[in-house]
Amino acid sequence: MAGLSVGFGVTLLVVGVLIHAVVRDLTASWTGTGLNPFSPSGSSATEDAPLAPGVPISTALLPEVTPAPWNGNTRVTILLMGLDYRDWQAGSGAPRTDSMMLISVDPITDRVSMLSIPRDLWVEIPGFQHNRINTAYSSGEGNRLPGGGPGLAMRTVESVIGVPIQYYVVLDFSTFERMIDEIGGVDVLVEERIKISPIGRTSFWLDPKAHHLDGAEALAYARTRRGGGGDFSRAGRQQQVAMAILDRVTGFQMIPFLVAKAPLLYQELASGVRTNLSLDEMIGLAWLVAGIPRENYQTEVIEPPGMVGFYTRPDGAQVLRAVPDAIRELRDLLFVDTSAIGP
Repeated sequence: MAGLSVGFGVTLLVVGVLIHAVVRDLTASWTGTGLNPFSPSGSSATEDAPLAPGVPISTALLPEVTPAPWNGNTRVTILLMGLDYRDWQAGSGAPRTDSMMLISVDPITDRVSMLSIPRDLWVEIPGFQHNRINTAYSSGEGNRLPGGGPGLAMRTVESVIGVPIQYYVVLDFSTFERMIDEIGGVDVLVEERIKISPIGRTSFWLDPKAHHLDGAEALAYARTRRGGGGDFSRAGRQQQVAMAILDRVTGFQMIPFLVAKAPLLYQELASGVRTNLSLDEMIGLAWLVAGIPRENYQTEVIEPPGMVGFYTRPDGAQVLRAVPDAIRELRDLLFVDTSAIGP
């Protein structure tokens, strides 16, 4: 149970997801009700629902995501995806991922690597045509593929980055806000004056200084594309918020509080998280991450000028074109060079 302190720990926020996931599974075991499925899953689509544009060439390329159980001794890599459930409520179909972060934990070297992937990266979606990487989840859900949106997103990121991904976590924004509020907010050091727009509230400016943010404010700070650097600075802020959550949970000894509120948290949050991590795997990862010092966390963003270039398509769409050699170098730095056992 002490692993709960980092469960809400390692995006988008993996810190937040793991705590909730452990709470969810523990509560399920207490009540005997089993797991509560992620409510906006593609499995709820009607059989006569139209396929999304770009019908897959072969669903055989996208098997159900059923990884072998983690043995606790090898590198484990998780794809964290943040999405906006309001897209479903508005009737616009399966949402695109708003954020994608690849998190890898290496028990051999006691390191955590975090890589943020820009949503406008122009890639080949396995079984589909080229498109922005943030459309992979939507295509998998909309076409009701085996493995759904998470499965197609994992296959897509694997083909771009070149590392195997064992697990996924999908987190809805409202769930993220709620969990931040449960731990009493987070402290972040804002480096440039920036305007944020919390959902349902009036926009306001954050000056360059330390701020204590509640859930809605933390989400708005992590999501805004305003300020210098646009989407790439946004990715850095998401990593900053993830580490702030880790600091908050471990620094304020939240475990007894979170365990006491587990049944209520389960009822409120279970529909907002979707993952293929088992309870044992989550607890094992939480214990592992709890013992990794902050200086052993390495965070990177796929960004210009070296790793991507700006490109305008014939239809006028502005996207990011990958520089494969540079991305491979970054991959080796994060996921190979730091480990005695490479991917």
